[in-house]
Amino acid sequence: MFQSELNYKEYLNKLKKNELINIINDYNKLCDIYGFEKIGDTKSKKEVLVNLIDNVKENYAKGIIKSLDKKDYLALKEMVKKSSMESLNSNRALINFLKNKYILLLNDTLEIPKDIKLNEILKEKMVQKHIDYWTNVYDFVDGVIIAYGVVDISYFNELIKDVKEKDKIFKMIDFYYKKDYIVTDNRIISNKLSNKKRIDKYFKNKNYKKFTTKEYIALGKSVFHHNIKAYKKFIKMLKNYYVFKKNDIEFVDINIVIPYLYNKINEEDIAKNTLEETVVRLFEFRRDKLKEKMLTEIIKIRNEFPLWELRGFSKAEGNEK
Repeated sequence: MFQSELNYKEYLNKLKKNELINIINDYNKLCDIYGFEKIGDTKSKKEVLVNLIDNVKENYAKGIIKSLDKKDYLALKEMVKKSSMESLNSNRALINFLKNKYILLLNDTLEIPKDIKLNEILKEKMVQKHIDYWTNVYDFVDGVIIAYGVVDISYFNELIKDVKEKDKIFKMIDFYYKKDYIVTDNRIISNKLSNKKRIDKYFKNKNYKKFTTKEYIALGKSVFHHNIKAYKKFIKMLKNYYVFKKNDIEFVDINIVIPYLYNKINEEDIAKNTLEETVVRLFEFRRDKLKEKMLTEIIKIRNEFPLWELRGFSKAEGNEK
């Protein structure tokens, strides 16, 4: 990533007035979180708005960076050190976010306005500490949604009652570009749900299984299944049939188990079909019996995984009830 020859004011002058207003609106959202003084003017001429934004560029850039999670923070640090096609391609969503917030310029290369001290912001201990803390909060909220699909705001507020900065949670997740849910006045809904009847059905069922904070975060990080007995049995089975190392287990996790458990959480038939296609594509089977055994063991993991229709209880727990 290269330092641009343009300073931020020169860059702002190239934008349209509606784009400047978008920056002001985003900046004012950050003011609600961090206590900066808001920009109250969006009506003046373009040159006035350019000056208003340029005067707060340090707070604006820092606020945008502090909205990132740890994965994006580390990726951005790496991109600041070196700009390669590999880093551009693997971090396209992050780059688009920073472009849309008018922090990065993408000309022939990825550039930073010369008076936006991105490297200095990334090195600040308080920025790093803030990102570490809020990454856990983002994972926690993701975990709640993975557990329930739809959650009543009042129940969610009960879950976060002991969170240190709970008054900022809704403002922070509103700004978090990777969130996979929407927040309404009375509920939080997974983006994977679109059927209104199903959403209302889940919402009306208040019989939630309550997890620990650590378990919600594990769900959000896609590692909750590591403590499921059926998963441990599945890994043991793989080691019996194949020469499996740690990175091989990570490969199976990323390509088979996580998509099946976390990404297809509300579509049982589709999930099974996708699972079988993936397993056949990634493994060589001398006989169907081994393939069927592998599929059976993976499906058993799902039976111990939280289900939306059971409000976070697993199928195994539902059968016991």
